[in-house]
Amino acid sequence: MLSNGNVLIADYVGNNVIKEYSEDGKHIRDIPCSNGPFDLTVIDSDCIAVTYGDKKYVEILDMKNNTVVRKVIFNDECHGISYQENKLFIIIDGIVITDITGRVLQTLDIDCGSYLKTIKDRIYFTCNSTVNCISMAGEKIWEHTEKSSGDLFGITVDDHENVYVTDVQSNTLIAIQHAGRCSRTLLTETDGLHSPCALYYNKYKKALLMCNEAELVFLYNLVEY
Repeated sequence: MLSNGNVLIADYVGNNVIKEYSEDGKHIRDIPCSNGPFDLTVIDSDCIAVTYGDKKYVEILDMKNNTVVRKVIFNDECHGISYQENKLFIIIDGIVITDITGRVLQTLDIDCGSYLKTIKDRIYFTCNSTVNCISMAGEKIWEHTEKSSGDLFGITVDDHENVYVTDVQSNTLIAIQHAGRCSRTLLTETDGLHSPCALYYNKYKKALLMCNEAELVFLYNLVEY
């Protein structure tokens, strides 16, 4: 989500675009991409960083002018991406940390899934049925296993360090609380979830964005519980 509340959605299996919508779901425009975008992260009001999955590269896009500011090629597939304090955290056969120019600063040799989220001094990611929290140096802080799940996918974190993950097999949205010590299911298939994948939390609007593979997008207001 952008600072103005608009929503950006990576159309990975569609028409090589990032779709921009208003908060009320009105389509505003398509931002052209060089291939099918897998994930994106907002750098500032004008620029975003985009990964392209098996195409093995990352681009910095200027949304205002629809131009590529920078393209960085890697040796492996590029999936989830997160931006924090002038650094990019990218899932590339582990977690690769680069500066904004694409220069590799650090590589964490860690098994992880497709998405990650950084907040403060921590990195959160899923891997099969586990939710993981590590330090920026790759040290384990906590790990939570959802025994009834085998395919946790999207992940995001709110202001209170509650972690939200999607389970594409059981069609559920799960909240992990208290440093991984407990969890509960918030939404299920009866709420319209069908292969839920990417998640994003907007701390300014206290809103949770969730994408389904069935071409449905949900925007929820989060309430404290």
